[in-house]
Amino acid sequence: MSDLLNPSQRGSVAVSLKMFEEQLRLTSAWLDGREENGILYCRKLNLTPARRQVARQRVAAALQMIANLAQEISLEQEVEDPAGLIRGEFSVSWANLIDTQSRKLKRYGDVNPEAKNVLDPAIQKLAQLAMELASIFISEPEQ
Repeated sequence: MSDLLNPSQRGSVAVSLKMFEEQLRLTSAWLDGREENGILYCRKLNLTPARRQVARQRVAAALQMIANLAQEISLEQEVEDPAGLIRGEFSVSWANLIDTQSRKLKRYGDVNPEAKNVLDPAIQKLAQLAMELASIFISEPEQ
C-alpha cells in the first residue's frame, strides 16, 4: 500500500501519527505514576483508579492502531536526535528570562528600583547559562 499516498501526504500522516504517539507515551508515563518535583513546581496525576484504567486501555488501543496503520501504509520508525529540541527549548528559556529583567517588568506596573539589583544579576546569569546549554547541543558533524 505504499502507493496509497503521495510523499507529501505520507509525510503529513507520519507527522500527525508521531505527535499523537508522543502524547500517548507521555500520558502512559503519567498513568504509570510519573511525578515531577522541581524547585518551583510539582506535577502528579490526580485520577481515580477507575479512570486511570480506562485511560490506560484507550492509550493501548490507540498505540496498537498507530502500529497497525504504520505497517499498512509502510511508515518506518525514524531515529531522531533530541539535541535540536533541547537547544530550541533552552533558546526559548533564554528569551523568556531576558523578558523578566526589571526594565521589562514595567509592563506589569511600577518596578521597585531595588529589583534591578536583586533580580537582574541572577536573571542575566541564568540567561547566560541557558545559552551555554543551548550551545552544547549544537549538532556536531558525524565522523
